[in-house]
Amino acid sequence: MIINKFEPESNTLQKSNFELVVIGSGAGASYIYDGLTSSSFMLLKSGEPFCLIDLGLGVGRQVVERFGQFPRNIVITHNHSDHAGDLAVVLRVELVKQNKCKVIATTGVMERLQQHRIAEHLEQMDAESLADWGTVAENEKTDIGFGLTIEFYPGVHSELSYGFVVRDENGHARLSYTGDSKFSEELYQKLSEADVFIIDARPKANPWHANFTEVKDWLTPNRYILGHGLTKEQAIKEYASLPLLLTKQHIKF
Repeated sequence: MIINKFEPESNTLQKSNFELVVIGSGAGASYIYDGLTSSSFMLLKSGEPFCLIDLGLGVGRQVVERFGQFPRNIVITHNHSDHAGDLAVVLRVELVKQNKCKVIATTGVMERLQQHRIAEHLEQMDAESLADWGTVAENEKTDIGFGLTIEFYPGVHSELSYGFVVRDENGHARLSYTGDSKFSEELYQKLSEADVFIIDARPKANPWHANFTEVKDWLTPNRYILGHGLTKEQAIKEYASLPLLLTKQHIKF
């Protein structure tokens, strides 16, 4: 596999009307210090965005520039700033624009978002007035549109963090993502049933993230690494053999 090849190998996937577009692939400090948008991607049906996955630092601006608007559904995998840093501002502005967003997250993550992430608004309004909150228990499915559901599985990270599986109306696993997590064979086994499997990984060993060496054996067709912190130039020069997902790339699922 090479870095510029992102069309799925399955004929079924190639004909799918669902796709994801990478908004950013930055790491924790990437937006502030390197100008790289935080890790995030948009889900689209027939070219129309309907669900945003994570809304970290810099993501909001990219969504406005590329899509012109935010979808109603916003999935948050965890409360680190590179996955939820733009959430409070976006929710407030979208509410004024009469687009009351629905935030989808697990119970523990949602508690952190409501108590800490949106605290700047709570003197003016309560959380329920600001957004709709789609709280989901672990391993429980909830709708994200067009017959798709999402279910969350815990990762192993410095903050409470979850990966997920997206299924169609027949229960078939179409897409999965580890979120931020160290290498976990249990988590990977659960997520690898999906047609398209996206792995969070870093080039070097890290206590709270998987690294490229650890995930190498999992990179079968239609498995990708969200490129965390690498510029396009670095990715091409140093890691051209890996299926890295970087900003603006898209794949069917």
